[in-house]
Amino acid sequence: SSQRHPQSSSGPPTSHHRESANTKQLMQLMDSLNRLGNENAQLMRELEEAKAARAEAKAAKEMMEKFKTEYAQRFTKVKEALEKYPKQHGTGAADNPVMTSEYLKSATTAELQKRDQMIKNLAAELRKEREESKKKDAALRKYEGFYREVKARSAEKKLLQKKMQQEQQNMQK
Repeated sequence: SSQRHPQSSSGPPTSHHRESANTKQLMQLMDSLNRLGNENAQLMRELEEAKAARAEAKAAKEMMEKFKTEYAQRFTKVKEALEKYPKQHGTGAADNPVMTSEYLKSATTAELQKRDQMIKNLAAELRKEREESKKKDAALRKYEGFYREVKARSAEKKLLQKKMQQEQQNMQK
């Protein structure tokens, strides 16, 4: 059995209605602010992931460049040594059965082909990483723009909240 209590008079009904509407609006604003904060956190995580991916792609590219340089230097040194050997030892390639063997020629060629294939694979991988990096950069720019927009809206809403609070305080005076 519920009894009805007389309502305490806290001003005219329109004032009470306005306070309720302001409270509801304030709650909606707080909810929006919370949602924006969550979205901002997600965007920041994505930003960090994109930065990490770019750093990883850059490191892979640098490793490949270093490998290419070292490979070229080593190949040049080996080639020079092979060319100098017969001159220094007074033997021509025709006199040296090892130098003229099909095995040596095929092994060297196979090794070079294997390394060339590795370089081609690494170059293809680098191109793929660059494309992915470009896509992530574009997405990052989009998210950064969105983030600035969200911050601007958030600042506007804070100003609106302050204004509403001041109006409420002025109304209470």
